[in-house]
Order: sequence, then structure tokens, then C-alpha cells
Amino acid sequence: MTSKEIPIFFATDDNYAAFLAVALKSILDNASKDYFYKIHVLNTGLTLKNKTYIKEVLTENASLSFVNVKEELDKISSMLHLRDYYSKATYYRFFIAKLFPQYTKVLYLDCDIIVKGDISELYNTDISDKMLAGVTEEVMPMAQSLTEYAEKVLGVPVNNYFNAGILLINVEKFREYDVLGQFLNLVGKYKFRVAQDQDYLNIICKDKVRYLDYAWNKTPVPMEGFDPASVKIAHFKINWKPWHYDNILYGDVFWEYTKKTSCYPEVKAILENYSDFQKKQDSIAYDNLVKLAADEVNDTSRYYHAQEDNAVYYAAM
Repeated sequence: MTSKEIPIFFATDDNYAAFLAVALKSILDNASKDYFYKIHVLNTGLTLKNKTYIKEVLTENASLSFVNVKEELDKISSMLHLRDYYSKATYYRFFIAKLFPQYTKVLYLDCDIIVKGDISELYNTDISDKMLAGVTEEVMPMAQSLTEYAEKVLGVPVNNYFNAGILLINVEKFREYDVLGQFLNLVGKYKFRVAQDQDYLNIICKDKVRYLDYAWNKTPVPMEGFDPASVKIAHFKINWKPWHYDNILYGDVFWEYTKKTSCYPEVKAILENYSDFQKKQDSIAYDNLVKLAADEVNDTSRYYHAQEDNAVYYAAM
């Protein structure tokens, strides 16, 4: 790999392939022309239609490969916990360091984003002494139980708990610290049910993270002191999805890029057909998430509780 190549990884299934096409369109429209972007799409099978959506947005300074990780996923599939809108695609990022030994640093991006900034600027962040760079999760401080979950179940201060949807990964250090092996060890002992793979990454990478400005991973909600115009990546997570709801912050930018793709009619139809029942289910799902976090906090067998108990036990020996 030359210094002018930037590897970017996505993970998707057919449910999110159209949104990946929109995200990629926004990336390539705003990225520096001084670099060549090697796009890798981790998947376990996509329809020809969805592959076409993604291929159509490529530019002369970008290449695309579809990487089937089914064989790797099948080895651990029975160990993975899922809930709500999560799919097994969320775990694909753990395989990057193993499957791509030619890289020392890569970008991992979720599909539900719009990129207004120059992605090469993010890639050129120095993480030589860190395992990754990311942005503090905005959702965790929104409810007391979520804050307590980060701190009392995972042992990660809420202000240090990062969102795993936008990551600059030092894959060289991921191999050095055997992050995949650590994940498999943890997932065999503890099922983190609130944020799935994000929770495992926060534990494994604790104290080895470079924290980035919110502009690089902004949830579409107002933030005191943050200028909405300064956003570089908008992340449409949880219930802030412009293809489900009108009047979402940065939703106009999402539709601007969606209209530039051939998947626009399909995505527009999702919005038009999103029912009141589905919106009610979204609200219930968020309430259940907050309750789930509270249940986890009160379960003394959970990860950080167990670590504390072990520390007390060994200190007494």
C-alpha cells in the first residue's frame, strides 16, 4: 500500500446496502483528490441490485471490493448476541486486522452516515501510540442508567466511552494486542446486551484511544456549544433516521446525496411507508434499552462487578 492509498471498510447486509451507497457518494464527493480510496465492503452475501447501487457511485480515484466474511463469522456465530435492529454485520469489524495484514491503519465507517468533510483529514490523524481514534458516545449521558451501565458494568467512564460507528483503527496494534482473541475470550464469558460489539471494543481498547471532535461523528441532536454547520460526519443512529422521520437534523443533507444515487426511489419509499406502528415500536425499543441498561447495572454477575469481586478476593489472599 502506498502512502496515497486510504483503506475504508464498511460492513453491511442487504438491509443497509442502499444507505451505504448514499454514504459512499457523500464521502467521494467531498474527499481530497490527492488520494486513492480502497473501499472494502464486508458482508455475507448481497443481492446484485444492492451491489449495483454501491458500484454506481464509484469515482476514478476509488476502487471497490466485496469481502465475504461468512466463513469467519460461522466459526463464532453461535456466540454472538443480537437484539432489536442489530445484525451480525456489526461484528464484522473484528476480522479486519486478521484478513488484511497489508494494512497498518484503516477507517471503519457505519453505513448510516453522511460525510460532509474530507475523509482523508480523518485518516491522517496520528494514532501511532493508540489502538484507535473515535468520538465519545453522545447517547450514553442521555439516561442515568446508560451512564451507569458504561461505568458500573463495563468499567469505562462515560466521557471515555466511544461510539464504534466511526473509527480510525491501528490494525497493527489490533494484531499486536490480539483484539480478535480478546473479543472471543470476552464474548465466551459475558454477553454485553446494550451496545453489542461497541461494548467489547470499549473494554478492550480502554486507555488506548485518541478522542476526536464531535464534528467527526455527530448524532443529529442539538449540543450546547456545537455549531451544526461544523459537522463533518452526521451519524443517523437509533431513532434519528431521516428515512424513517421528517425533520431530522442534517436530514436535508442526507436527502441531497440520496437524490444523487439510483437507490433514491427505494429509500424515499421507506420514509413514505414508515407506519405509526413502527414509530411506536421505535419508542418502545429505546425505553427497553434504558431499562435493559438498568437491569445490567443491578446484575452483580456482570463484567465489571465480577472484576471488582475478583480484585477484592485476590487482595485478601
